[in-house]
Amino acid sequence: MIIFDTDIFTHFAYGNEKVREKIRKFADQEFGVSIITRVEILRGRGESLLKAATEDELAKAAMRFQQSEELLGAFISVGFDEKSIQHFGNLKKQKNLKKMGRADMLIACIALAHRSILVSRNVRDFKEVEGLQVENWLE
Repeated sequence: MIIFDTDIFTHFAYGNEKVREKIRKFADQEFGVSIITRVEILRGRGESLLKAATEDELAKAAMRFQQSEELLGAFISVGFDEKSIQHFGNLKKQKNLKKMGRADMLIACIALAHRSILVSRNVRDFKEVEGLQVENWLE
């Protein structure tokens, strides 16, 4: 399975040709997004709904929220299981990962548990995670 990090999913949603080309190249693979990516995407869209000050802004925000839900639905949603939770416990103990953001750590745990390739623009954020396969499809 190939799991998209939030930044890559966003580039895909906006039609980035490099990402779409790679998807065509790996058409025989399953593509997923972690539950963390789903939360990050929908939280951002939800914030836009709450901040809308006019009918036009609300209509645009509602449309974007719906579009994001539909696009997310085209991917396998990968959540937490026993293995990913164990990886979390192990990664939390590693001193070299103390500065890693919580969302990145959780996404890494899910990718490790599913032995997936994690596609992220922020390869540097994940480089210290032993055993994690990370690719940047925007290079």
